[in-house]
Amino acid sequence: MGGVYLNACEWEVAMPVYNYVCKVCGAHFEYRHSFQDADQPTMCPNGHLQTRKVLSVPSVVFKGSGFYVTDHRAKGAVDKGN
Repeated sequence: MGGVYLNACEWEVAMPVYNYVCKVCGAHFEYRHSFQDADQPTMCPNGHLQTRKVLSVPSVVFKGSGFYVTDHRAKGAVDKGN
């Protein structure tokens, strides 16, 4: 297991973050490890190996006026201006 438990100040490392819940004690925790280790068992901070990965929705926010206009607008569409 080559990962690290996360604290609020440890978001600099460029590896994916996985959310887990422990089936024994119910602890929810985040664990950062490489894609290669994603299927390896992950121990909870209390020492239990009975954990499962929790899927979550990514937080992506598109701001500004250019995303739809430049990437997904129908060819030949006319901007009517607001």
